[in-house]
Amino acid sequence: MSLDPATLGALEMPDDGQKELSIKEEYQLWRKNCRYMYEFVSETALTWPSLTVQWLPEHKVNPEGEIDAKLLLGTHTSGEDTDYLKIASTQLPDTKSKAKKEDGDANKKVSTRIKIKKKYTNKAEINRARYLPQDPSIVATINGSGHIDLYDLSKETNSGSYAHFEPHTQNGYGLSWSPHKKNHLLTASDDSSVVLSDISKLDSNNGQIFKNTTATDIVNDVKWHCSDENLFGSVSDDGYAYIFDIRTPNTPVSKFYGADSKGINSLSFSPFSHNLIAIGNTNSNLNLLDLRNLSTKDQSNNGLLHTMMGHSDSITSLEFSPHQDGIIASGSQDRRLIIWDLFRVGEEQAQEDAEDGCPELFMMHAGHTGAVTDLSWCPYANWTLASVADDNIVHLWEMSKGLLELDKPLDLKASDLE
Repeated sequence: MSLDPATLGALEMPDDGQKELSIKEEYQLWRKNCRYMYEFVSETALTWPSLTVQWLPEHKVNPEGEIDAKLLLGTHTSGEDTDYLKIASTQLPDTKSKAKKEDGDANKKVSTRIKIKKKYTNKAEINRARYLPQDPSIVATINGSGHIDLYDLSKETNSGSYAHFEPHTQNGYGLSWSPHKKNHLLTASDDSSVVLSDISKLDSNNGQIFKNTTATDIVNDVKWHCSDENLFGSVSDDGYAYIFDIRTPNTPVSKFYGADSKGINSLSFSPFSHNLIAIGNTNSNLNLLDLRNLSTKDQSNNGLLHTMMGHSDSITSLEFSPHQDGIIASGSQDRRLIIWDLFRVGEEQAQEDAEDGCPELFMMHAGHTGAVTDLSWCPYANWTLASVADDNIVHLWEMSKGLLELDKPLDLKASDLE
């Protein structure tokens, strides 16, 4: 029996799978198939769920080849306890030089479970936390009140933020540091606004450079363009993806309207292609857009390149791989993460393969038992991700090298699958 990556990613269902599996049964099935899909996968339970996760760039490779790594996490206690920004540590196994054991459980001596090393207080649940690219010791958070806090990771644990400002009046998720201009921070909120602040000038009007209120509904996400220092995009519940130029920030330079989106939740600019944008919709679909062909007209869908279907609920997070051109990860309220290979768009499929999903669906990570809230590609370890969900579990995982050898599908006997 020859299995392609999409088939393995979707997991093998039992022969009597006429009834829908419970969440517990789906999880157990995923665990049984893990050895075919991952170089390693770890799960760490948190006291409270984290709505955010990001690998910190700081890391160290020890003589045995393992990597000492750190991550940013938050808490969402619903007001039942103190909320924190958390710094976690872990150790990633050396999967480049060590062969897996026959039982599929390699690198047993390396514990990939995370440990909380520092935590810093916040007055509300932390929706997003992101480090400053030019100085990763500085971290910004946006919370359930739409307030921004700045933290210095070099300071002692249990302290609060060193700066606090309130560019928004309602809950916010959009948070993006400029990779081009130090201290320039974009934020977005349920108050339908996008704000650009310069954190080096907080004494003057909270550092606000401009406030844009183009959107007519909740702004769910905002991101800087990867290679153009003047461009950024936002997406909102009004069904629009807006592209702005900071030199003329009051009016979008172009826009896309997703008539069937039911609201757009997330966006990501490709780090490899100047004109490629991905957006994730409430209707569970992902759209690929061409920046050159977007319109200035209302309710125009000009620029739509392709729609990808594979999730069954609202998209919550979206991020292009920083290592591989054409690879993108998406997280959803359907408890799944999907890795997409855009170079497979349009490939012909046999009927039995089509039943597993569209050709660009490369792998499905099905280990979470709650809605996925955030994901992060590791910046220094290829094909390695972190993901968090409402089930209070942090997952760290690296895709199997067998799945990556696309021209050499895994040959497994039917009896090998459980």
